[in-house]
Amino acid sequence: MSTISASKINTYHSCPRKYYLQYILNLKEPIESPWLEFGSRVHSKLSNNIFESEDPQEQIMLKNGKKFLDSMPKNPIRETSYEDSNNPGRFFGDVLGHRAVGIFDLHWTPDTSMAADYKTGQFWKSYTSHFDMQAWMLNELFKQKYDQPLKRFCFAFLKDGTIYEPECITDEKASKKTERAINKILNGIESEKFTKKCGSLCNSCGMNTLCCLDI
Repeated sequence: MSTISASKINTYHSCPRKYYLQYILNLKEPIESPWLEFGSRVHSKLSNNIFESEDPQEQIMLKNGKKFLDSMPKNPIRETSYEDSNNPGRFFGDVLGHRAVGIFDLHWTPDTSMAADYKTGQFWKSYTSHFDMQAWMLNELFKQKYDQPLKRFCFAFLKDGTIYEPECITDEKASKKTERAINKILNGIESEKFTKKCGSLCNSCGMNTLCCLDI
């Protein structure tokens, strides 16, 4: 198995078939989602302390992002860009016996031991397992770099201003539950179980047109 990441784990969690198309066959979505470009632009502006935009929807997110930043400790370490080989937000390490990489939008040194991640979508309680697994994996990488765990992890949902803090960071029972969920996914990948998971997200999936092909 190649290097794992929260994105790969959550893709398999959403739909093993999509994981197979995207990460085994290395296929790209036929039509690139405009939301990816939008989200990257919002992340970039927040990383550079830019809080103004002529786009009304973007302005709402930048405003909520600033409100969140103002509520947090000063001087966070921010990610730069995916292309930057010296990106201070990129962490490498080992997660459950696999080489792993993770990106922190924001993190604070061990004196504070906190981290945060921006989400440009709206918070949905039914999808918290995705965020829990992302936080758990990033916490593992943080521990390996700084020799101590995170004390707090915040997901800032910029569309509506919701802040979600996964229990797996502060509660041992929740942490073990999330670890088991990730292990189950890794076992599924290693066993090459890539059955399609049909659901409400199929229509909006970028791989939808490729999904039913005999590949």
